[in-house]
Amino acid sequence: MMGKIRFATCASVLGLGVCLTGSETALASGFALREESAEGLGNSFAGQTAKAYNASTVYYNPAGMSNLDSDEVAGTVTWIAPVAKFSGSNSNPAGGNVSGIQTKDAVKDAAVGSVFGVYKIDPNWSVGMSVAAPYGMRVDYKADWVGRYQALHSDLTDIEFSPVVSYKVDDHWSIGGGPRVDYISANLSQAINSTAVAGAALPDGSSIVKGDDTGLGYVASVLYKFDDATRIGANYRSRVNHELSGTVGFNVPTALAGVSSFKNRDVTAKVTTPDSLNIGFYHDINSQWAVMSDASWTNWSLFKDLNIYDSSGSSVSSTKEKWHDTYFISLGANYKPDDKWVLHTGVAFDQSPVRDAYRTARIPDSNRYWTSFGVSYSVMPGADVHFAYAHLFADKASIQQTANSAAGTLTGSYDSSVDIVSASFAIKF
Repeated sequence: MMGKIRFATCASVLGLGVCLTGSETALASGFALREESAEGLGNSFAGQTAKAYNASTVYYNPAGMSNLDSDEVAGTVTWIAPVAKFSGSNSNPAGGNVSGIQTKDAVKDAAVGSVFGVYKIDPNWSVGMSVAAPYGMRVDYKADWVGRYQALHSDLTDIEFSPVVSYKVDDHWSIGGGPRVDYISANLSQAINSTAVAGAALPDGSSIVKGDDTGLGYVASVLYKFDDATRIGANYRSRVNHELSGTVGFNVPTALAGVSSFKNRDVTAKVTTPDSLNIGFYHDINSQWAVMSDASWTNWSLFKDLNIYDSSGSSVSSTKEKWHDTYFISLGANYKPDDKWVLHTGVAFDQSPVRDAYRTARIPDSNRYWTSFGVSYSVMPGADVHFAYAHLFADKASIQQTANSAAGTLTGSYDSSVDIVSASFAIKF
């Protein structure tokens, strides 16, 4: 009997590899967030690397600060409302299928914010700073859903502070960049199939992993102006290496409390947020119309495996992820009916890094298709407000996940979509 328990609980601990992969989000492709600007959201972030006409350029292309003619501060608040509906079943190693509910909405609504500032030292030199959330997610399944042995709660928070500088080389070229200080924390849980572990009828247990880390990276960018109406920009954001340190804790029935695999202990996991390259184009057709585009590449193929170790250095789990690199392509247009109003619209294709064979309950991710519109209004000279809405359609995502021998195999599909509402302000001095 105890031999069976030891084998099964070892498999349960290996399932924590899936638990820690909760750093992926269902809010956007992979676990990245783009929503740092309401004005940009209105264009589906088309041209965001080349616009360089407000303080959000600090984040999207620091070289664009050279295109601003005054000091400026800006802030954005965005509400993201995703829906991920699961339908399917979960086989139970203890016999039959896991009893439980389907889920109507696995991914929680969340608010994200950002703040930017630009200070013009002289006509050629500018400095800026950004505080933003480049990654994040909130996934929360009900305690009695059929896939509880694969995933329950996943909470990832990422906050980045970046001081940057730009230099205007001449009337055409500007360069910019600076360091990035990135803090990441995770709080992730799943249920434990105690009956399958012990071979006897027992209530479910649970496990929770908590960890955090601060890492360093950098951003480098360039802006080229053909003339006042047309410009292109490129922005490279480096990868950031994180080694999350934290704990794994268990809450199991008394019959399993003495099993060594269910002992609370310290753990570490290495996670690298990917580097990316964005290239953008912006063109004023005339005094009323402008068109723009962006294309980005993200090095998600860095995420091949997730290895977890305890404090003694022993391997706790190794989970294959095998993500692939992705592309994001967007097109947008602005219409300015008068000096106070600007109307924005845009569409985009957002490729998912998740391969069908490796999709998990924490990663119900698939290709997404953006459509958006927005409006900007000049409250007074030097003070603007922006509002935008976007809807993201997603491909149906199939899943066949075996987290560990005690969890069974979760089989089914997700139907997902996302609604986003954003508001921001910009004040020039």
